[in-house]
Amino acid sequence: YTTTLKDQNGVVIPLSQINTITLTLYNKEDGAIINSRTAQNVKNLNGVTIHATSGLLTWTLDGLDNAIVSTVIAFGESEEHVALFEGDTVSGADIVHEVELLVRSVRNVGTS
Repeated sequence: YTTTLKDQNGVVIPLSQINTITLTLYNKEDGAIINSRTAQNVKNLNGVTIHATSGLLTWTLDGLDNAIVSTVIAFGESEEHVALFEGDTVSGADIVHEVELLVRSVRNVGTS
């Protein structure tokens, strides 16, 4: 997943201006935390990089980030996950970026 971090005026936030940034990943239906990502530091850590000048945030999801949480989702059905990036800049401005991810339940490769 990629996005460009911008302030409320649409101005790019470069890495040098980011004080903190965290990621919380949860199931939209019940709020269950996914892959232990609750307010996890992602300032160039934990699969997330932020470009020094362009504000480009790149999150490389791993398999556990896409795990189906519900026990009642059938194969082929989907559930919504929410990735919430929150933090602040060195000037004290808030950073809030939220994205919804649609995750489909599929069988493991090699199983029937």
